Amino acid sequence: MPVALVESDTSDSISSPATTAPSSPASFDGDHRTFSLSSIKERAWKSFSSRERDSSSESGRSFRNHGRKLSRSRPLSSPLFETPTRRPSFVSSDHRLSLSTGESTYLSSPILPAAINWESQKIEGVAPLELDTHRPKTKNPYLVVTADYLIKVKSICDPLPLLRRLATDEGKQQASIKTPEPLLVIPISSIVSVFVAESTRPSFGLEVWWRNPGCGQAFCRSDFFFNHPAQRNEQVHDIIRAVRASQQEENATVVLGQDVERMLRRIHENEEPCFAHRKPDIFPVVPRGNTRRECLPKLEDATRKPQESSSFYLIVGTYACHLVEIQKSKGGDPVCQHKTYWLASLERFKAEWIPHEERFNITFRLPFQPPVTLELASRYCREIIRVFGTADRFIKPAWPQLWQSMEIFRIPGLKEPQYLVPREDYGSFKRTLEAYQAAYRCGSVDWEINWKTRFAPEFRLLPPKRGSYSPLQLLAVLRALRYNDYFQSLCFRDVDLSVLYGLKDNTPRKTNVAYLSRTCVALGPEEIEALRVSPVLHQEFHALAFCSETIRQIDFTNCSGSLAKWLAQHGDQGLSLQFLTPILSLLRSGITKCSRLILSSNPLPPIDIEDLAETMKTGTLHALDVSSCGLDDASLRDMVVNTLLDGPSPLQSLSISGNPGRIPAHLVPGMLRNLPELRELSARGSIQAESHFEGPLLPFSTLESLHMLESFDISGYKIDNATFLDLEQFLRHRSRMMDHGLDKLAFNHCRITGAQAATLFDAIGEDDGIHLCLSGNPIEDGIEHLAAAIRQHKGPAGLDMEMIEFKDENKYISLIQALTETKRLLRLSLAGTAPSPPSHGRCSQELVSKLHDFFARNVSIRYLDLSGFCGKLDDSQLGRGFGRSLSGLAHNKTITHLRIRNQNLHEDVGMLGQALAKNNTLRMVDCSGNNLNLTSLRFLVDSLRTNTSIIEFPLPSEERRAIWKTILRGLHRTPSSSALSTTASSTRAVTTTSVTSVATTTMTTTTTSGSGSNTPTHHDPLTREEALLLEAVNAQFTALERRLRENRARLEAAERGAITINSFSWEREREQEQEQEDWRRAFDDMKEKALISTTPYHHHHHDDYHYSRLPSQLLPQR
Repeated sequence: MPVALVESDTSDSISSPATTAPSSPASFDGDHRTFSLSSIKERAWKSFSSRERDSSSESGRSFRNHGRKLSRSRPLSSPLFETPTRRPSFVSSDHRLSLSTGESTYLSSPILPAAINWESQKIEGVAPLELDTHRPKTKNPYLVVTADYLIKVKSICDPLPLLRRLATDEGKQQASIKTPEPLLVIPISSIVSVFVAESTRPSFGLEVWWRNPGCGQAFCRSDFFFNHPAQRNEQVHDIIRAVRASQQEENATVVLGQDVERMLRRIHENEEPCFAHRKPDIFPVVPRGNTRRECLPKLEDATRKPQESSSFYLIVGTYACHLVEIQKSKGGDPVCQHKTYWLASLERFKAEWIPHEERFNITFRLPFQPPVTLELASRYCREIIRVFGTADRFIKPAWPQLWQSMEIFRIPGLKEPQYLVPREDYGSFKRTLEAYQAAYRCGSVDWEINWKTRFAPEFRLLPPKRGSYSPLQLLAVLRALRYNDYFQSLCFRDVDLSVLYGLKDNTPRKTNVAYLSRTCVALGPEEIEALRVSPVLHQEFHALAFCSETIRQIDFTNCSGSLAKWLAQHGDQGLSLQFLTPILSLLRSGITKCSRLILSSNPLPPIDIEDLAETMKTGTLHALDVSSCGLDDASLRDMVVNTLLDGPSPLQSLSISGNPGRIPAHLVPGMLRNLPELRELSARGSIQAESHFEGPLLPFSTLESLHMLESFDISGYKIDNATFLDLEQFLRHRSRMMDHGLDKLAFNHCRITGAQAATLFDAIGEDDGIHLCLSGNPIEDGIEHLAAAIRQHKGPAGLDMEMIEFKDENKYISLIQALTETKRLLRLSLAGTAPSPPSHGRCSQELVSKLHDFFARNVSIRYLDLSGFCGKLDDSQLGRGFGRSLSGLAHNKTITHLRIRNQNLHEDVGMLGQALAKNNTLRMVDCSGNNLNLTSLRFLVDSLRTNTSIIEFPLPSEERRAIWKTILRGLHRTPSSSALSTTASSTRAVTTTSVTSVATTTMTTTTTSGSGSNTPTHHDPLTREEALLLEAVNAQFTALERRLRENRARLEAAERGAITINSFSWEREREQEQEQEDWRRAFDDMKEKALISTTPYHHHHHDDYHYSRLPSQLLPQR
């Protein structure tokens, strides 16, 4: 049945004065105004083609500013459409829309022929519609476009001269003037979109969607069919021109009903709570194509009858957009449902920047999923393009504008826009990362910025606390780093990248392929196709190395994870580390600046070794670290030796330490001669001594040519006399230079005696920069010479002499006395260095006295490590009673970082606590591994209450577990606890015959209670004591953390800035906070379980029970 649309006469969108409407839609013979189009009485109607429009030179100004005269032409590049504005779309809630049936479709109140001042309406266009088979052939409907209305009339029978002339042309002139009876009246201001009908009907259709004035939660749709496509296209132009003309004169914002706007704002606030304070952009839209079939499956297609449907709105927030459908429920209240699409997953925005086109397609695609396309249309199409362009630019400000216009926004006719968005630190990396994490619905990652590196700032992705990052988390980080021009180096140390190994995310499009660099250097079609079918790891690290112009170095230390085992099991020679191949390929092509690769602790497959060898031959690699990569003799020879022996190399840093392969000693001098730019060399344990080789390993002439040498490590090679003499000559030569640049010399386990070490001290002279490593050498032999050199204030600024056992305690004392008097050393590590332990296991009184003087009198050392070593096969610790010497710290004014691990201080912790209470110089103290119990821990915490300088006191999760084990061990040794445990065990021996877990006990207790048994519940006294001890330990940890925070805040305020901690790899504050939070959560769980436990512990199994349970439940491992 035909449908009639009825509208009240209180429309706020009608610009002409309203007249009194008749009581019946059929009665128009009252005092109403006749249908008059006086403004064009003297002009014959003529339709305009696109060609005529393009040939005109008239500007596209507002129709209302020119008396609404017909404009025969309007250029497509008219300024009117270059900067469209919005018109308020608010319609009064008094409007009503009803459906009636009849033989014809007509409009009754409010928009009645008598309710419109027809004389004020200027016709913008008119065209005949296709004949309706249900109507007489003599009545051909017409579509009339005025400045304020879109009108469908029954026929051409109109009293105006213009329409009379049209009727005469058809040979059917009317003899009398009648009041027009429109079939449909649509306010121009209510139109949502006008576009060519996308139906299978072979007619030339036009779809018009508008807001229902009587119900703000509904849209209406009408289809108009024409006999010729030119007529349809002309009407599309005319309608859109009228829409944008009214839009130009009205306010530029989209005004919505209060209930609708409130509903849409609530969706935005729920989906993006972090940006709830920001006002989103909201646009009414019309679904098309597949989107319409999904949202409105029952909507009739290609019909002449007006239809009512749900209303649709597009909300564009900061990181997401939402397609919202609002419909009326049976109760009359609006009901909405929405789908969220994340802007970081925007793959394509397709539209046309021409005046008469309002359709657009938006495609979103998440990794490893098919794309989703929204087919929409809106009168605000151009505003939507601008909003999406700005949002995409805001999320990815570092990406090239050219990439945005070439790959994402496919909009013919749109000049390259310039979107100005605010920038952030780190190249807006944080903002981009958050957008990708929100789009991929993955958790956050831990990262930091490192400024203490050669190529700063460095982005560091920190390993997760537990397990591995998910593939989507890694993809979010890698794509956020793409095109970033802030960082100069990247670090993925200890992050398992193998979770992405073998994954592919290939699509027919090249959206994932970074074929355009930041400087707009593009790859060829063959390279693009090869990248398109490559795995994700290959694609992403190609993007990092190719797109950025600032990244110089990438650290992949221990990134292969479980990949090494997988490669070993499959034994495929063609497999590779997929993150390495693209970077080497770019280096060989010379189109990347990332020339420094750190690959330590990644087993290298044969194919990667071949690629590295080929890349080194090109001379584009400046730094290579392949330490602990499982390289054998042949691999080292092919990749390193042969390449360096062929000719000079620009290599500046080379590390081959820790590999099973060895390089023959006689080849080393030739290799060094071809490294004129060498800065760092680490060959620890990689040089094979040869009995037939005569001559120095490090000739003076070769070392002299290395003007840029900074660090040198040949640990593990037994230095002969010839090599030692040339090394001494080199050090004396460099010490005479004003700026020699040497930072570190490592000769660990090189059979250097105390006398030779004294010679090195004398050769170095008074140097404030060199750090000398002599660990594992027989320093005791000739220690008197070394002690004398130290007293003369010669030698390096840093000294490592670790893991050295002194068989004679007097020689160790002489070393300590010399170190007490030195004024040169700033950094000293004697970890694992101690005299042989006496039979009674205690430190002598003389040694304690000399160590006390060392702590109290030394005036130069700032970083001190006197830790002990405790291994499975060997121990190297100072004897019991060593802690008494720590009282000398009360008088020390220079040491800022102190490490005394594994020295059995639990008996003498009182001395340490008293010294810390009086010392106001120390910034960090690490005394882990000293078997602290609750009493010693409480004493240390109480001592720190008067200390105002210590801001770091590392207690990592391992140490907290150790403290808890010590407390439990002491608890079970007490007679009262044993008696209580025995009593509790005997009481319930009938029901308990083996050790059960807390979870099992709890479940048993609950079942017994629920069954209504009258058996009394017995609480284990031992478990209650554990709960009390847990509470006490947690209180001490909390008090310690609070004190450290207070000290840090005080020092920061005094120094007016953040405090930089420079130490021997101290625990990061971020890790400590997380571990402390883990402890608190585990404490709460343990306390709850302990209080409800009913099964006693079996005394003879208590150690195994506690120690197997606590590490995994109380303090989770990282």
